[in-house]
Amino acid sequence: MAYLKDQRRETMMVEGSWNIGAYRYKGSTQLQEYVDGLKEKKLIGSLCPGCGKVIVQPRNICGRCHRRMDKRMVVSHKGTITCFVISPPIEKGKYKIIGMDPVEAGIIQEGAILVPVFVRFDGADSNINTILLNSSPEQVHIGMRVKAVFVENPEGKLSDLEGVEPLKE
Repeated sequence: MAYLKDQRRETMMVEGSWNIGAYRYKGSTQLQEYVDGLKEKKLIGSLCPGCGKVIVQPRNICGRCHRRMDKRMVVSHKGTITCFVISPPIEKGKYKIIGMDPVEAGIIQEGAILVPVFVRFDGADSNINTILLNSSPEQVHIGMRVKAVFVENPEGKLSDLEGVEPLKE
């Protein structure tokens, strides 16, 4: 049996934007609840009645004890970096994100270095992947305290959470 990567050498790209808030998912309202929370600058998770775990973004079923997770909780905007990667400098024409060159689209400046991070927000037992903002790559470390950065005028989209920045305590 051949691998799919042998049949398709390039990733298929779709041009345009994706308004996640415009979609309705049969039998599942968790994503809509999450983006509604982001519109109010809140991070919402599911609370498991069995083991007490709080999972951000909300889920139907607990992955640990397999119980239904109907109760929601708001967690803190402050958290801790649990994992990170430092990208090489971004070059024009080298990368595509959602079918477009981020440098040409004006999303990222050429030569910028991105730091994708996993963050465990206080009160949550899971991680969220996002981007570290307002920090140099030399400063990032596991255990670094950060806070959520929201757009100025949230609209109820996943992009309302811009990323995290170092917490100055």
